[in-house]
Amino acid sequence: MPSLIARSLTVPFSSAAPIRPTWAEVDPGAFQHNFKALAGFLPRRVKIMPVLKADGYGHGAALLARSVSAVGTRLWGYGVSSVEEGVALRDAGVTQKILILGSLFPFDSFDTVLEKNLIPTVASRSSAQALAQRAQRRGRPAPCHVKIDTGMGRIGMSPEAFASFSTNPWLKVEGIYTHLACADSPSATSQQMKLFEKTSRGFGKGGECPLRHAANSGAALARPNAWLDLVRPGLLLYGVPPWPGLGKKIDLRPVLAWKTRVVFLKTVRRGTPLSYGWTWRARRRSRIATLPVGYADGYRRDLSGRGEVLIKGVRCPVVGRVTMDQIVVDVTDRPGVEVGEEVVLIGTQGRETITASELADGAHTIPYEILCGLSKRVPRLIRGDR
Repeated sequence: MPSLIARSLTVPFSSAAPIRPTWAEVDPGAFQHNFKALAGFLPRRVKIMPVLKADGYGHGAALLARSVSAVGTRLWGYGVSSVEEGVALRDAGVTQKILILGSLFPFDSFDTVLEKNLIPTVASRSSAQALAQRAQRRGRPAPCHVKIDTGMGRIGMSPEAFASFSTNPWLKVEGIYTHLACADSPSATSQQMKLFEKTSRGFGKGGECPLRHAANSGAALARPNAWLDLVRPGLLLYGVPPWPGLGKKIDLRPVLAWKTRVVFLKTVRRGTPLSYGWTWRARRRSRIATLPVGYADGYRRDLSGRGEVLIKGVRCPVVGRVTMDQIVVDVTDRPGVEVGEEVVLIGTQGRETITASELADGAHTIPYEILCGLSKRVPRLIRGDR
């Protein structure tokens, strides 16, 4: 019987009945399912590196790492943004490879990287030299991946700089990679991949050839020319398609649901204004429900007068401005709503579903920001079986 089990994450957690009734439910089984679905879609030779940045996009990085740690040989390891994120996974008992995708500065952080058996990104000659020096002091070559900038424009060696990059006996280059700036554009992706192929061709000849990787979530599903040896899916594994229609290629299951409860009900007369600025007035005698969630929890202010929630399996509109801690919704057309009623902000109730992508569209942003924006004051409850 499915149940909610509270477990420790880097975000606060509580029992299945939090004192403040606003919470997120995380399903590690769905994350594992999405990993397996992607593995079945890709050629067997292609490894998968789940991206667990920002505490697994707000879902709980260590929890999700453990959910796919024993699903077979397709798992290469994990990608994180910073040394701190890598250390957090190591401290949580994660033993697989961990690649730090961000550029490391100051270079003193390489000492922690080597101590914690993390794999850094080398994005410049100076970073390569600094890593080699610290590896030499420890008496053991340091594994690393070299990043080439083919058009993203953030970090990475230019193709010209990489052309003159020579390996150091104290560096073990296990991978070479780039980042796609426009994975939804076949022409832009082709341009970057041609430059990457041209730049990286021949590296490692005469020795062990390093892994090459470029594909993010979108490219993992839509750009076979970017698959190479390894793909780096992020949003996809959390059950959210990177762009409309792409999710139809494999069976995706959302990993997160976001819920709250009705804490107050009132009936207002026609013409009654609500919330800051009185931007909404009742056009009829209306039944209004107050929900204990607001922009401090990650429910975007841009959803004022635009968002919808699910109550008793029916969509109910958010009316008036979203405030820091509360929103109000019109439940006039849904009789029988009571204080304590469960409300779905992201997820399914009855036959209706509200997705992170829908909230992102309403807030004029992207689903990445919606998921990463759920604040630490929203408890995460882990969905599982007792």
